[in-house]
Amino acid sequence: MNQWSILIIVTGILLILSEIGFRFGNSAKQKNPQADVNNGSTQGAVLGLLGLLLGFSFAMAVGRYDNRRSLGVDEANAIGTTWLRTDLLTESRSRKAKKLLRQYTELRLESIEKSTDLDRMKSLVMESSKIQNELWQIAMDSAVEKPGPVIMGFINSLNEMIDLQTSRIAAARNHVPAAVWILLIVVAGCGAWASGFSSGTTQQRSAFNQIVFPVLVGIVVTLISDIDRPRKGLVALSHEPLRELYESMQP
Repeated sequence: MNQWSILIIVTGILLILSEIGFRFGNSAKQKNPQADVNNGSTQGAVLGLLGLLLGFSFAMAVGRYDNRRSLGVDEANAIGTTWLRTDLLTESRSRKAKKLLRQYTELRLESIEKSTDLDRMKSLVMESSKIQNELWQIAMDSAVEKPGPVIMGFINSLNEMIDLQTSRIAAARNHVPAAVWILLIVVAGCGAWASGFSSGTTQQRSAFNQIVFPVLVGIVVTLISDIDRPRKGLVALSHEPLRELYESMQP
């Protein structure tokens, strides 16, 4: 589901709940003139809880976004370092390793860009894992033939490169928990209903309570969702470090 659909659905639900709340409030006021006595404190409590949940969810999403961005830069650096250290190998192994690293970087770029296609992404990850095994075999053969700190430098950078692919895949799957989303939507719905009810007890429609508030909450919820899944929405992660590295690898 794209972000525009989320915005329309969430905002639409909140607007409907606000209208229902208004009608309930209007009806309650007609039946009981004292219906609005405790309404202010109840509405304040619900909106306070909503604000807390929005802030908490936003912080969780931003934290995950920053982690993914940092890992992207780290992976590009690790691949770049491994590329440079291929010059420490014998000429034939260096040529083979560089060819494999070009293929690997291309696969990593494609797997990131095709992340919404799960089947294709799994296939690309399997292909990149095969290349990792080939590079590791080159490193082991070099270490057996000529052990020493020079070869260990290549092995260490290769090991970091392999680890970072796993870390990036795990980070891409690490989203704000579903339970948090459910609670956020429920409380947002209660807040919209309470705002509409408050307007209903005055028997006068409030543009802010019934329109502006639901729309603002819908926008914030959509933004949090967008940040939580930056490859699919308007807030996209930059892959420039990896792309620039790949371009620099071309013969």
